[in-house]
Amino acid sequence: MSSNNPSGNNQWGSKNYPPDDILSAELHQYAKERLTNDQRLQRLEQKFSLKIGKTKLTNLNNKFGVPSPRKPPPSDVAMQAVLEKVANDTAQRNGVGTILTLLGNEGMSLPRDFVRQVLAQHAPEGLALRFPGARGRVKRSALQALGPNYQHHADGHDKIAPQALPELGGVGLFIYGIKDQYSSFLLHLVTVPNNRIATTIGHVYLDCADKHGLIPITFIVDKGSETRYIFAIQTGIREAYAPDIDSDKYPAALHLKSVHNTPIEGLWHWFTNTMGVNLKDELRRGYTDGFFHPGSQIHTDLFNWLWPKILQQQLDIFTEYWNNHKIRSQPDKPNASGTTPRNAFINPKSCSPQAEECGIAVDSFVVDALRKGIPVSREEAMRYVSNEFCAKAEAVYKQIGSPALKPLDGWSIFADMACLL
Repeated sequence: MSSNNPSGNNQWGSKNYPPDDILSAELHQYAKERLTNDQRLQRLEQKFSLKIGKTKLTNLNNKFGVPSPRKPPPSDVAMQAVLEKVANDTAQRNGVGTILTLLGNEGMSLPRDFVRQVLAQHAPEGLALRFPGARGRVKRSALQALGPNYQHHADGHDKIAPQALPELGGVGLFIYGIKDQYSSFLLHLVTVPNNRIATTIGHVYLDCADKHGLIPITFIVDKGSETRYIFAIQTGIREAYAPDIDSDKYPAALHLKSVHNTPIEGLWHWFTNTMGVNLKDELRRGYTDGFFHPGSQIHTDLFNWLWPKILQQQLDIFTEYWNNHKIRSQPDKPNASGTTPRNAFINPKSCSPQAEECGIAVDSFVVDALRKGIPVSREEAMRYVSNEFCAKAEAVYKQIGSPALKPLDGWSIFADMACLL
């Protein structure tokens, strides 16, 4: 029998599919972000020049076992997963959307109504705490950017730093973050030994530039002294790689008061509500429950070896949550909304036809050369404890079985290690 379509092509044209492992990972990423089918098709076309229809997309999702809220796991399994997130959220700040995104990042896709029902039945006090109100809200003006990498905003977070934990006698945890304005994409979120030291923050800036292979047109920070290397390096790279950009209209770097650096300042509210409050309570418990003795040098060194590792894992989880969560749709908002930060960052024209990629490409060897202009090496700037103590702690950690570094287990791990150091 002759075929009516001997070439095998349809209205979508010939196809050049990426390898199965790459395509599977990409489709699973879309599920984590809970993208619509139209958004998934746009991303496939943008990244792989692959133009297919919704039926084929469904077939591929089935082929690769991509999770869907229409095909959730058994209700007892799903309920247990939700309740585990509730149990880990001791402050009861995480709502339906947050739990959906956190579970989605772990490969479990659930219907929104199911999660809402579980919370209403098993954690009603949390729903009451999160009831929307206007307590202490600061009025914010609408922000507008030309597209991804037009402006990056950076700032430190000190809510679990030593000054916020006086009972721990001088130890604590510092955070520094960098965020894209247009897409709200979280570019870099790390714990550092001290976010008030210019050499350390200079290396953080270069880490972010190296990770993404670019700098923005304008880098925005608050007025702290720790940003002086950022200012110098950002200006130098801009002048060398994009001399045609009008620096009067589009300055290479800007200082703003912290309260006006809203794209990154607003992130700390989300971090605190999602994970930060819980972490602060856990850190305090080390003193109130007698695990940590401020006068002990071994305890101080062990804290500085262990807890930054625990925090960084939480920062990585939060970054994945943030970049995959759906921004509430606001038709009048000039920046991206109604999609995920990751989708807006990767595929800006899906949010606005006028959006343009603004990043200025930077080579890794340039980043390496610029590091040499910072008087403290990256290794030294990021050092929490001596090499000698680090080697001892790593050996003891392996000796106790290398347990998972979860916040709720942190002080138990600390106590087990302290006995052997």
